[in-house]
Amino acid sequence: MKNKPELHTNEELILTSSGAYKNSLRSGWKLSNFYLTNQRLFLWNSTKILLQIPLENITGINIQLKNFILRKKDTICLSYKQENSEGFSQVWIIVKNLHKWKKIIFERSLLEIDRGGIDKIIKELDPESQSILFFVWENKHANINELFYLYNAPNHMEVLHRIRNIINPVSQKVIGFPVLVFERSKIDESTGEKILFSWWVIGGAKLKEKPEDTLLDTFDEGDYLNIIIELKGAQEKDILLRVDEDKLTVSCKTSEEKYYEQVFLPSKVDKKRIVRRYHNNILEVRLQKLRNESQELEVRR
Repeated sequence: MKNKPELHTNEELILTSSGAYKNSLRSGWKLSNFYLTNQRLFLWNSTKILLQIPLENITGINIQLKNFILRKKDTICLSYKQENSEGFSQVWIIVKNLHKWKKIIFERSLLEIDRGGIDKIIKELDPESQSILFFVWENKHANINELFYLYNAPNHMEVLHRIRNIINPVSQKVIGFPVLVFERSKIDESTGEKILFSWWVIGGAKLKEKPEDTLLDTFDEGDYLNIIIELKGAQEKDILLRVDEDKLTVSCKTSEEKYYEQVFLPSKVDKKRIVRRYHNNILEVRLQKLRNESQELEVRR
């Protein structure tokens, strides 16, 4: 006899608790064990699954006061789309740490983070932490090695420190939730690839993608790099540039939206030699490449 449920491939357990549930206003409460994973919420009675709900099928969550035995008690009310059906159902559950369960179910299924939310967080971060968050947002996920090399971090622990003690606390303050979550194994739905041990932007299947209709191009012109960026509705005085040796950061706020772009350059550039022009919503940034030592000697001769 099974006393513990088997998880699916690539499934990771997040929370488990005993409690009670009812799936009809007229039905009585039934005892069950609750399991929340990175793929589903399911109810288990030591021999079989009584009910399971894929996280992407959850359509609503709230706290409701319901009669339980001889008194009223807070319950989690979940609305969800039925599998292989156009219908919707509800279930009420009582578990220990109920508000923690509600928060994590919401984060994993209904939380939507769009580019505006990312920009709000980035605005409060230091440049290195900005680069980490923006890289994960742009690429959907990133492992510790990718983030380590992103800004030449001194060690892996420094990257983890930035995520856990800077980025996520700032995100908690700005949007109410930590923005980056670590997944041991998760499928990238856009490619079908299984991604191991990586950081992801938190959110359910409704995670909003960054708009891709903004013109951005880089041209190598020998001694110079030309970067072209379209900034619709921007005023030149509001455009901010930050140039590192191998990265250009452009930020700007308009009446309609905020822009934040990081352009990783194919060559190192001189941070002090920048030419910028802005006309008809098009920003052109001209950067001079750094000369290597042999070129410098040749110039001196």
